[in-house]
Amino acid sequence: MTALLDGQDIRRRREELGLTLQEVADKAVVTRQYVSSVESNKIQLIPAGVTRIIETVGLSVRFEQPGENDFPVHFFTYGSMKPGFSRSGLVEGSLPEGHRPALLAGYLLYDSGMDYPCLVRSDRAADTVQGVVFEFTANTVHMALDLFDVIEGTNDDPPLFVRHRTVALVDSGKDQMTVPCWVYLYAQPIDDMKAVKDGIWLKEKGRRK
Repeated sequence: MTALLDGQDIRRRREELGLTLQEVADKAVVTRQYVSSVESNKIQLIPAGVTRIIETVGLSVRFEQPGENDFPVHFFTYGSMKPGFSRSGLVEGSLPEGHRPALLAGYLLYDSGMDYPCLVRSDRAADTVQGVVFEFTANTVHMALDLFDVIEGTNDDPPLFVRHRTVALVDSGKDQMTVPCWVYLYAQPIDDMKAVKDGIWLKEKGRRK
């Protein structure tokens, strides 16, 4: 899905209201740079942040009707499945077309105390998690997700993780683009867990001694 509202519409409305970039950022609970990126169309769709920015300047956003991208062919991983980590072979064995660094906005990462982190939703678009987006084909993505569902315990009772559809921000070379993708959210309490600093999972974090 792609937003039909141009970022310049947001800028013009903001200026009509006499609001500065910082004022909109403060009200939308995002950074000034984030608002600037939305207005310049560098970020097309990060729901948690863009929605609040649009509401702050008094506009609404419309989306195209569902299409082929309703079942994304991209998979975002932020922990042990990243290249070079303990479960990376499982992803590579699922025949991805390639991968690129990416981030999620509006999410937090927690240390499980074991060999994997836990991703949860945040109500702040400024909360970001860094990871990798793998691209599959329409044929291979279903087989890959079936395997990942088992690994992530989505069918456990109760489930350990749940598969979730979101949008990742990917570096396309010249600027940034958004990519619909699948990611796994932690489905258990995080009360006793510590947040992972900067949303970046490192190899040595969380491993039992």
